[in-house]
Amino acid sequence: MTSDSSETRPKLRIYCVEDNPLIVFHIEHLIEEAGHVLVGFADSFSQLKGDPVVADIDGALVDIDLADGRTGPDAAAWLKQRGIPSIFVTGQQDVADIYADRVVAVVIKPIVADEFAHKISLLCG
Repeated sequence: MTSDSSETRPKLRIYCVEDNPLIVFHIEHLIEEAGHVLVGFADSFSQLKGDPVVADIDGALVDIDLADGRTGPDAAAWLKQRGIPSIFVTGQQDVADIYADRVVAVVIKPIVADEFAHKISLLCG
Protein backbone atom coordinates (compact mmCIF):
# COMPACT_ATOMS: atom_id res chain seq x y z
CA MET A 1 0.00 0.00 0.00
CA THR A 2 1.36 3.41 -0.92
CA SER A 3 0.80 6.50 1.12
CA ASP A 4 0.05 9.90 -0.31
CA SER A 5 2.24 12.45 1.47
CA SER A 6 -0.34 15.18 0.80
CA GLU A 7 -2.77 13.29 3.07
CA THR A 8 -0.30 13.20 5.97
CA ARG A 9 0.95 16.78 5.96
CA PRO A 10 -1.23 19.66 7.12
CA LYS A 11 -2.82 21.94 4.57
CA LEU A 12 -1.50 25.38 5.47
CA ARG A 13 -3.50 28.60 5.14
CA ILE A 14 -0.95 31.01 3.70
CA TYR A 15 -1.15 34.78 3.24
CA CYS A 16 0.99 36.70 0.73
CA VAL A 17 2.28 40.25 1.20
CA GLU A 18 3.53 41.28 -2.26
CA ASP A 19 2.92 44.37 -4.38
CA ASN A 20 3.36 42.71 -7.79
CA PRO A 21 0.12 40.94 -8.86
CA LEU A 22 1.98 38.69 -11.32
CA ILE A 23 4.21 37.41 -8.54
CA VAL A 24 1.16 36.86 -6.30
CA PHE A 25 -0.40 34.78 -9.08
CA HIS A 26 2.81 32.74 -9.48
CA ILE A 27 3.11 32.24 -5.71
CA GLU A 28 -0.52 31.13 -5.51
CA HIS A 29 0.20 28.45 -8.11
CA LEU A 30 3.29 27.25 -6.20
CA ILE A 31 1.36 27.18 -2.91
CA GLU A 32 -1.37 25.04 -4.47
CA GLU A 33 1.22 22.72 -6.06
CA ALA A 34 2.68 22.22 -2.58
CA GLY A 35 -0.76 21.17 -1.31
CA HIS A 36 -1.62 24.34 0.58
CA VAL A 37 -4.00 27.27 0.04
CA LEU A 38 -3.53 31.01 -0.46
CA VAL A 39 -6.19 32.64 1.73
CA GLY A 40 -5.44 36.27 1.02
CA PHE A 41 -2.93 38.85 -0.03
CA ALA A 42 -1.99 42.46 0.55
CA ASP A 43 0.22 44.82 -1.41
CA SER A 44 1.34 46.80 1.65
CA PHE A 45 1.99 46.50 5.37
CA SER A 46 -0.91 48.84 6.09
CA GLN A 47 -3.28 46.65 4.06
CA LEU A 48 -2.01 43.53 5.86
CA LYS A 49 -2.76 45.08 9.28
CA GLY A 50 -6.32 45.87 8.23
CA ASP A 51 -7.22 42.46 6.81
CA PRO A 52 -9.32 40.35 9.22
CA VAL A 53 -8.29 37.16 7.36
CA VAL A 54 -4.86 37.45 9.01
CA ALA A 55 -6.34 36.32 12.33
CA ASP A 56 -6.79 32.81 10.87
CA ILE A 57 -3.61 32.08 8.88
CA ASP A 58 -0.81 29.59 9.47
CA GLY A 59 1.94 31.66 7.89
CA ALA A 60 2.81 34.42 5.47
CA LEU A 61 5.10 35.12 2.56
CA VAL A 62 6.45 38.66 2.68
CA ASP A 63 8.38 40.73 0.13
CA ILE A 64 10.85 43.34 1.39
CA ASP A 65 9.65 46.32 -0.69
CA LEU A 66 5.89 46.81 -0.75
CA ALA A 67 3.48 49.43 -2.08
CA ASP A 68 4.05 51.52 1.06
CA GLY A 69 7.87 51.34 0.93
CA ARG A 70 10.44 49.02 2.47
CA THR A 71 7.91 47.81 5.03
CA GLY A 72 8.29 44.04 4.58
CA PRO A 73 10.63 43.72 7.58
CA ASP A 74 8.09 45.60 9.73
CA ALA A 75 5.31 43.33 8.43
CA ALA A 76 7.37 40.24 9.34
CA ALA A 77 8.00 41.62 12.85
CA TRP A 78 4.29 42.43 13.27
CA LEU A 79 3.33 38.89 12.22
CA LYS A 80 5.94 37.36 14.52
CA GLN A 81 4.56 39.33 17.48
CA ARG A 82 1.21 37.65 16.77
CA GLY A 83 2.73 34.17 16.64
CA ILE A 84 2.47 33.92 12.84
CA PRO A 85 5.63 32.66 11.11
CA SER A 86 6.67 34.23 7.85
CA ILE A 87 9.12 33.78 5.01
CA PHE A 88 10.74 36.57 3.03
CA VAL A 89 10.24 36.13 -0.71
CA THR A 90 12.59 38.68 -2.21
CA GLY A 91 15.36 39.45 -4.63
CA GLN A 92 17.23 41.30 -1.89
CA GLN A 93 19.25 38.68 -0.03
CA ASP A 94 21.39 41.35 1.67
CA VAL A 95 18.37 43.12 3.20
CA ALA A 96 16.73 39.80 4.12
CA ASP A 97 19.91 38.83 5.99
CA ILE A 98 19.70 41.99 8.12
CA TYR A 99 16.16 41.05 9.25
CA ALA A 100 16.61 37.26 9.33
CA ASP A 101 15.52 37.07 12.99
CA ARG A 102 11.98 38.04 11.94
CA VAL A 103 11.38 35.11 9.58
CA VAL A 104 11.76 31.33 9.49
CA ALA A 105 13.35 31.32 6.03
CA VAL A 106 14.15 33.31 2.90
CA VAL A 107 13.19 32.45 -0.68
CA ILE A 108 15.21 34.36 -3.25
CA LYS A 109 13.56 35.50 -6.48
CA PRO A 110 13.38 34.17 -9.10
CA ILE A 111 11.57 31.45 -7.19
CA VAL A 112 12.66 27.83 -7.65
CA ALA A 113 9.62 25.55 -7.17
CA ASP A 114 11.38 22.73 -5.26
CA GLU A 115 13.12 25.13 -2.88
CA PHE A 116 9.85 27.02 -2.40
CA ALA A 117 7.93 23.85 -1.47
CA HIS A 118 10.63 22.90 1.06
CA LYS A 119 10.68 26.35 2.68
CA ILE A 120 6.86 26.45 2.89
CA SER A 121 7.03 23.33 5.04
CA LEU A 122 8.99 25.37 7.61
CA LEU A 123 5.80 27.31 8.37
CA CYS A 124 4.52 24.16 10.10
CA GLY A 125 6.84 24.81 13.01
